[in-house]
Amino acid sequence: MTTSLSASARAAPRACARVVAAAALILAGTALSDEASNPRLRVVDYRPSLVLALTVFVGYHVHIEFAPDEYFVNLGAGDTASLDVGAEGNHLLLKPKQPIAGTNLTILTNRRTYFVDYRALGRAPRADEAVYSVVFRYPDSGQPIAAASNAAAADSLLTAPRPALNTEYWFCGSPSLRPVAATDDGLQLRLKFAPHAALPAVYAAEADGEEALVNTHVEDDTVVVHRLAARLVLRRGREVGCVVDRSARLRKHRADTGTIDAGVDRSTREVAR
Repeated sequence: MTTSLSASARAAPRACARVVAAAALILAGTALSDEASNPRLRVVDYRPSLVLALTVFVGYHVHIEFAPDEYFVNLGAGDTASLDVGAEGNHLLLKPKQPIAGTNLTILTNRRTYFVDYRALGRAPRADEAVYSVVFRYPDSGQPIAAASNAAAADSLLTAPRPALNTEYWFCGSPSLRPVAATDDGLQLRLKFAPHAALPAVYAAEADGEEALVNTHVEDDTVVVHRLAARLVLRRGREVGCVVDRSARLRKHRADTGTIDAGVDRSTREVAR
């Protein structure tokens, strides 16, 4: 039996926008001096070969700002379980959950790749070693770094056009694996689970019947799946569930030929022995 996951997901986007806008407001910091005299606010010239050394502290988050026309796509890390990731527009928020001696991060946006030598410490930072914000500038593109006011930054985040969300997801399988909400923005799927629930591994059911483990990261009680699929399989021990995309968008683009291209037909032929 399948059940709809759409009803409880409709109120999430605006609440998320308000939280991120508030974070942007705090990051700007009216009581702090400008980046020229404050080491907590760093401006870095982007180069494709740059490896950014970044030390963060548990209990603090760091804000990373890209070019205005750039947005976060994916994160590769040696240890993804040790940090939380949030993104809005050209802003990325990293918050360590536990100390880690060192690992590398690869941040992918729609335009560039960023490399980070990352470590997290479990103590409070000294005033001269904390980093609150890293803003990239791009000398080759001639883009100036503008210091927008706190109110303007928060207002732009709240009023920016948001992608249409698909909430037409259905669930089947073990009830203990059922998400309380499922939404996608055309790029990533967010599966929200009950507080303190043991989170499952997520696989994509491929056309050939095989299952492929997909990349994910966790934000509180939400598993963010880095790709979309017509059918996802959730596994935790011997428990199995499925999340099925029933959206009109998917039905519209699904070819009747058994392939991903409506102009290509699939046929099965016997091979002479």
